[in-house]
Amino acid sequence: MLWNHILLAYDNSQQALRAVEYVGQMFGRLDNVKVVLFGVYDKLPDHDMIDTPFTDQVRARISVMERDREKGRTHLEEARKHLIRMGYSEDQVKIKYVEKKKSVAKDIIDEVNAGGYGTVVLGRKGLSNLKGMLFGSVSSGVIGNLVGATICVVE
Repeated sequence: MLWNHILLAYDNSQQALRAVEYVGQMFGRLDNVKVVLFGVYDKLPDHDMIDTPFTDQVRARISVMERDREKGRTHLEEARKHLIRMGYSEDQVKIKYVEKKKSVAKDIIDEVNAGGYGTVVLGRKGLSNLKGMLFGSVSSGVIGNLVGATICVVE
């Protein structure tokens, strides 16, 4: 794993935006750095259904999920353009947007292991609520389970 092969987890949160800024400032002037902006979207259910009032509600929810997925893709592209404006070349910054298979943290870890990334950069939300303390967060899941790569957490 090479330190200069960076996976930047991105979900359009304020913390993820700060992580983009961090990567841009820390690594933007280096020629040998490759960044993959990595996003995960929820699996969309199949929607071949017989018409009922209930299926209308399900279709409406699926439609919202489809719009959210496309917004996520747009946000990733905006983050990519921002890194390019900060000094990266077009071929240094790629996007990988995948359907969630396990959990976001586990999908990040799987991508790091499969892609040979040496550095992972992600934002961290504060543990200001009980749910965050009980169930953990993406950053906690990555930190607690990823071996063999440097992890940068931006708050």
